[in-house]
Amino acid sequence: MVKPLQCHETLERIEAPAETPVSLAECKSHLRITASTEDDYIHDLLDAAVAFTDGMGALGKAMVTQKWRQYFGPNPGSVRLAILPVQAVTKIAYYDPDGNEQTATLTDFDVFGNGQATSVQPSAGKSWPTTQDRPDAIWIEYESGYGDAADVPTPLKHAIKMLVAHWYEHRENAVEAAQVAVPFGYDALIGTERACWYG
Repeated sequence: MVKPLQCHETLERIEAPAETPVSLAECKSHLRITASTEDDYIHDLLDAAVAFTDGMGALGKAMVTQKWRQYFGPNPGSVRLAILPVQAVTKIAYYDPDGNEQTATLTDFDVFGNGQATSVQPSAGKSWPTTQDRPDAIWIEYESGYGDAADVPTPLKHAIKMLVAHWYEHRENAVEAAQVAVPFGYDALIGTERACWYG
């Protein structure tokens, strides 16, 4: 199975999605459960499955719209944004040589790419601001995701439901029968939308 993103130290999610890609009702329908006695437990499994997959998880991309902040050192050249698909860059900020937070002018930068790769660099005749010498000297805030839950690709939704069902049926870390952490087919489903391989 692919590993989650290995650049966690440069990334921070600053605004969580407003909803999960799959609803509790959709999970219960997949599980063929009509009673409400285990709703809280199934909801917890759903949240865990989304966290396992979304953002810095196994998918390496955002599903429902969310906002991220990514940090860079001084004068980073052309930088690649990690959490795709990027909808919009909303802020570029930095620490000036005295360590004070400043906000750069967005129109001084160009954003290139698509759902599979997005990069940011200074526009022609412009440059990155002069900063303090530190690994988080510059940060870029951006919105990523496919949109609302309705916009998330069907294979990803099905992968989430499969993972919830697997954890619902196998509540222990190990059983007598051979067992894997995720159900067969999960990787294949998220692989249809994964931007690249991490590990």
